[in-house]
Amino acid sequence: MDTPSRLVALEGAYNFRDLGGYPAAGGRRTRWGLLYRSDTLHELTPADVAHLRRRGLRTVVDLRTERELATTGRGPLAPEPVAFRHLAVVREGEGRSAEGEALAAPAPVGDDLAERYLWYLDVGRSALVEALGLLGHPAHYPLVFHCAAGKDRTGVVAALVLGILGVPADVIVADYVLTAERLELIMDRYRADPGVAERMARVPASRFGVESSTMERFLEGLEERHGGARAWALGAGVPAPALEAMAAHLLEAAG
Repeated sequence: MDTPSRLVALEGAYNFRDLGGYPAAGGRRTRWGLLYRSDTLHELTPADVAHLRRRGLRTVVDLRTERELATTGRGPLAPEPVAFRHLAVVREGEGRSAEGEALAAPAPVGDDLAERYLWYLDVGRSALVEALGLLGHPAHYPLVFHCAAGKDRTGVVAALVLGILGVPADVIVADYVLTAERLELIMDRYRADPGVAERMARVPASRFGVESSTMERFLEGLEERHGGARAWALGAGVPAPALEAMAAHLLEAAG
């Protein structure tokens, strides 16, 4: 896992990573410089914005809740000529409590993160379908999708996209675990906010970890319950042509 070249060094976002270079179906690889995953973008600096401008960023997909977006806003990318799509995976007051989604999505009592990720497939179905559909249109690239920490909701979208592209499960898990290297910086951001820090104190520290077993069990559940990422996407309503277009754009040409 080539972390130094994969990580986009920004001052105001700690987990902004390129999803290029991964082995995929048919011996192909994912293209560099087209699809990114990240933590929250509202603290980007002017230098960060200039860097992303040079990369040609066209689209931001925000997976956070309405409350998170209202609290921090879009940040300094708002006036930029960058399309913005807010696709909340969890809506406040829906199903299980959405409290703590900004805190790396702590699992409900008696539950675990892998099960929460599988729950996202149900409660966030429409948002996830729309996000995957966007990836079928070349005009939206380069594109970044993000939540607060860039671990849970972002991790699920990354796992779905990489799975659809035929990236092996162990590589998807390794991509997920890369967040562990950035987590302390992300946690420091939370601790600096008194309101967030107070809620953090009530959550077991283990729920803020990044464990390979979490993504492994999510992928196993995705396969057992839905037949894998592609089958889930088709069953949820993503058109097959959109998935084919996604692969055509995000994968290097065969050979």
